[in-house]
Amino acid sequence: MRDDDQRKAERRRRMDELLADAETNVTRTRGEKDQPARAVDERRGTAWGSALGVLILLVLAAVFALLAMTAGRFTGPDFGDADRQGTATVEQCEQRGPVTWKGLGYYDACTVRITWNDGAGPRLLINDPGFFKGEKPGDKIEIGQNQGTRGAVSYSRPEVPSRGWVTAMTVLFGALSVLCVGAVYLFARQTIKDMRRPRG
Repeated sequence: MRDDDQRKAERRRRMDELLADAETNVTRTRGEKDQPARAVDERRGTAWGSALGVLILLVLAAVFALLAMTAGRFTGPDFGDADRQGTATVEQCEQRGPVTWKGLGYYDACTVRITWNDGAGPRLLINDPGFFKGEKPGDKIEIGQNQGTRGAVSYSRPEVPSRGWVTAMTVLFGALSVLCVGAVYLFARQTIKDMRRPRG
C-alpha cells in the first residue's frame, strides 16, 4: 500500500515538474515570437527618425545655399577693374522672385543696349540680383565689363561696390550648405554599407 502511494506521489510530482517545464517553454516561445515584432517596430522607428534627419539636413542645405546667393547680391565685380566701360540704356525690365535659383527676394532682370567708350556694344539681358536699383526703360547707367573666372564675362557698376565681408558671408553660407550635403552623403553611404552587411 505504501509503495502504491509512493509511486502515485512520485508520478504526481513528476507530472507537476513536466507541467511547470511546459509552461516555462510556452512563456519563452511567446516572448521570442514578440521579440521580432518589437525589433521590426524599433527598426521602423529608427528609419523614420533617420529619414526626418536627412530631410532636415537637406532643407538646411537649401536654406544656406539660398542665403549664400542672397548675400552675393550686395557685392559685385569692381568697376575700377573693368576691361571696358560704357553706358547701358535700359530697354525693359521684369521683376523676379521671391524665391529663385539666385536667392531670396525680388530683383529686376533688365534688357539693356550697351555703348562702350570704344564703340557700339551688344543688346543683352542682365539677370543679376542687386545689379539694378529700380531703373525704368529709357534710363542710362554706367557699366563695366569684367573678366570673370574661366573666361566668363561679368558686368559691374560704380553703385555696386566690391565688398570683402559680403564675399566672406557668401563663402560661409556656401560652406555650411556643403557640410549639410556632405553629412547626408556620409549617412547614405553608411546606410548602404549596413544593408549590404550579412546579418548574423
